[in-house]
Amino acid sequence: MVWGRVNLPVGFTYQVDQGADTFEGHFTSADGKLVIRHDIGGYAGAWASREKSFFFHENVIDDARVWIAKREWPDGKGKGGRTTLVAVTFPDSGCANFFLESSKPEDATPVDFIARSFRPTSRTAPGALCH
Repeated sequence: MVWGRVNLPVGFTYQVDQGADTFEGHFTSADGKLVIRHDIGGYAGAWASREKSFFFHENVIDDARVWIAKREWPDGKGKGGRTTLVAVTFPDSGCANFFLESSKPEDATPVDFIARSFRPTSRTAPGALCH
């Protein structure tokens, strides 16, 4: 299902999560402060998209698109607070998404690192929800 390779900064540990119809998991920084989640598969949708983003960038690596986006996101605490969702999506490579939520701009660095490290191994058509 994975149609490319990415690297993460040194020190992150990995845990598989239970996905209903996609491959999900998360990487946690050594200090436990950053959690980068992944959602991979045609039903995952595109976490990075132009829609509702205050930042969007598209790059092409070996004929495969890489989308990076930032958008406002509910903080998950149920009190109406906002944070930023930082995401990278590889729509031509199994609709792979890596993302984190943070209010600190510097926390986006690992997601940028993932985007820069991407190397496609093959291409697939994006799933119906990955546009």
